[in-house]
Amino acid sequence: MKAVKWEGEVESVSVKEVEIPKIRHPLDAIVRVTSAAICGTDLHTFRGRIDMDIGLTFGHETMGIIEEVGSDITTLKRGDRVVIDDFDEKANSHGDFVFKKVFGVGQYGDFPETNGGQAQFMRVPNANVNVLVLPPGDEHELDYLLLADIWPTAWFALDAAGQVLGDTVVVFGAGPVGLLCAYSAKLRGAVRVYSVDHVPERLARAKSIGAIPINFAHGDPVAQILEFEPNGVDRTCDCVGFECINADGDNVENLLITQAINVTRTGGGIGLIGVYTSTDIGASTKDAAKGILRVPIGDFWLKSQSIKAGFISGVPYKQLQALLKLLIERDGAKPSFVFDREFKIEDALEAYREF
Repeated sequence: MKAVKWEGEVESVSVKEVEIPKIRHPLDAIVRVTSAAICGTDLHTFRGRIDMDIGLTFGHETMGIIEEVGSDITTLKRGDRVVIDDFDEKANSHGDFVFKKVFGVGQYGDFPETNGGQAQFMRVPNANVNVLVLPPGDEHELDYLLLADIWPTAWFALDAAGQVLGDTVVVFGAGPVGLLCAYSAKLRGAVRVYSVDHVPERLARAKSIGAIPINFAHGDPVAQILEFEPNGVDRTCDCVGFECINADGDNVENLLITQAINVTRTGGGIGLIGVYTSTDIGASTKDAAKGILRVPIGDFWLKSQSIKAGFISGVPYKQLQALLKLLIERDGAKPSFVFDREFKIEDALEAYREF
């Protein structure tokens, strides 16, 4: 089978012929992959900012058809259509989940790595809890694919910021996660949503879903937004993270945290789901390499703001997947508007470079 592999150097993604994975544990499943997405998290490794085990298969946004299940699997069968969770978690006796490994991403803290799903087949450990069963067929293929990570992450950014009905919201970043964050904010009843980026095509996509585009290449985005919202916005979401850039294209790791504090009103909330890491091998300073960034903590304190950061996993992740699946099936949600192109696996390097 073909698999997208990391070769250890900047932009060194290759497509290799490897053996089809086999069942190793009674709770494993083998999935024939029908679709897999590239995430911005993959690009941190691709651009040389986050290390990754050489030879690992990329990909934590994957769906496909069950080919084989282990002897202890009773909830799945050959032929089931599934979307695969972005982490390997194992159910415990208390009805919760224990984090085990990350699928196909770089080295973040002490999280163990294992092969991901940018391949023709994928072995899914603990498959009894690490897949979501979908209706058969091929309907909503790209919508369902976004249930693996991007849409739950985007929705969680708003939860982290504390969004409620009637809020004003700023979303930094109009990549796939940022666009889905803006889309979700509208679904959740935001009265105005501002989308901040510098790529005209992405801002046009944001405008098409009802967001107000703010191009930071045309001036300070905080100043632009405060012209409309002189007291600041209720909620701000950072959907970019540590590789954020200024108008000159320079990476300034603390830029968006600073801008989020400055644009959010007194008592407002900030959600940080763009990646920040303590293992940035391409950082601009020694402190930034360890994830130590300067922020206007005095303004943050004086404005009585809140910040919540991180990723969603465990029971909340699985509950949110189920909710978003219903939005697709019953309410006509189309998160797949974020996709521009589809590639064959043989063209993975081109896809990474274009993204």
